[in-house]
Amino acid sequence: MLKHISRDKTFYKTLIALSGPLVLQNLVNNSLSMLDTFMVGRLGEEALAGVTLANTVFFVVSLLTFGLQSGSMVLMSQYWGKRDTTTINRIMGIAFGLSGAVSLAVALAVTIFPVQIYSLTSNDPALVRVAADYAQIVAFSQFLNSMTLIYIAAQRSLGNTKMGMGVLILSMATNTFMNWVFIFGKLGFPAMGVKGAALATLLARVIEIAVTAAYASRCSQLRLDFRAIFRPGLVIFKDFLRYSVPVVVNETIWGFGFSLYAIVIGHMPNAVSGVAAYTITLTIERLLSAVYFGVGSAASILVGRPLGAGDREGAHTAGVTVLCTTLLFGVAASLAMLAISMFIVIPIVFPLFGASEETKAFGRQMLMIVSIAMPFKAFNFCNIVGVLRGGGDVRAGVFLDIGAMYGVALPLGALFGLVLNASVTVVFIMFNLEEIVKLFFGYWRFSQKKWLRDVTREMAPPA
Repeated sequence: MLKHISRDKTFYKTLIALSGPLVLQNLVNNSLSMLDTFMVGRLGEEALAGVTLANTVFFVVSLLTFGLQSGSMVLMSQYWGKRDTTTINRIMGIAFGLSGAVSLAVALAVTIFPVQIYSLTSNDPALVRVAADYAQIVAFSQFLNSMTLIYIAAQRSLGNTKMGMGVLILSMATNTFMNWVFIFGKLGFPAMGVKGAALATLLARVIEIAVTAAYASRCSQLRLDFRAIFRPGLVIFKDFLRYSVPVVVNETIWGFGFSLYAIVIGHMPNAVSGVAAYTITLTIERLLSAVYFGVGSAASILVGRPLGAGDREGAHTAGVTVLCTTLLFGVAASLAMLAISMFIVIPIVFPLFGASEETKAFGRQMLMIVSIAMPFKAFNFCNIVGVLRGGGDVRAGVFLDIGAMYGVALPLGALFGLVLNASVTVVFIMFNLEEIVKLFFGYWRFSQKKWLRDVTREMAPPA
């Protein structure tokens, strides 16, 4: 594998140009997300756990949107290799319609039946009440965010990662500032607690979509073609279904399973401490995953472009190079997480959250587990989301993600947590076993080279 690593300096310059803004975007966004979690955590463990459970439903919607993003980029990055912006508009139109319909349906359901829905996520009435209060306000922000993310995916397919970086950093910064205002009652506003956090998110999404729309109206590289957006055509719709639906199914089912991790912990005897520790651990993990997320996200573009232009060998070289680079970033993230956990999170952050001794104990153990698993997570993310999808092999990710989660991690986690009454730490170890399974089978799939597929076709202009 190592002999296929690119020696071309231009390739690495392109990799840095594409992944750099994504790394910065995720570092800033995840840092602000951690600050948001801290703000909610200052309201108490019950508020923190309740918001976490509320977001389990929206996490599934966000994973569906991410699936549409990723699936769209399989097609859009290869069509950009042909400089076919009309077909890219067609693909955007399909993604806008599907993502908007689902996010609106979920928003309506959560707004009308919040208690009934969140009673399925926890048997603790206090947590259900907090989750319902938060969800009713924040629900429609998912629709606005989904529209933004689809357009950002199109820009990334063209190699423009700075646009998404700017918009999402602005959105997160606005959200953080408004959290401070509305949660704690600053600048003359009343203290709204959890409801204030929800309102801050909703207002930030309104600003986000407004900025995106303004940018789209002025972008010369990808002009909006509303004829193509509203009339994508049956041919490209079939291609979209073929290459995007498996990704959507993958992300949605995997996202639902990931939400079940929190729900399993939420049904254990020490639910409040377990969910609070789980939330803090995931927040720290997301912050550090930014160091490999950018490279992994750029992989689909670096693989898709040469494939769309007919360069199969160049696509393979790009795949090998980004996988090795991402693995190194994963090791660096792992070491950083160990250091941050030992010297910052455990002695400083946990006391600031007002965490109980039980929460601190669970958190310490979870942080160590995630540190060990991070290099595996980095390789798997880049391989499944970046390389295999960028190469057009979208079905492999379905079997890798869903097979590992539903065949190994969830059954073992539920068995140990709900039947054998094991500790939260043991259950968390079971959840992370999916990364080992995906690493083994994912590398085997990559080595076969069957993922190298040109998915483009010659398209007629819209009528």
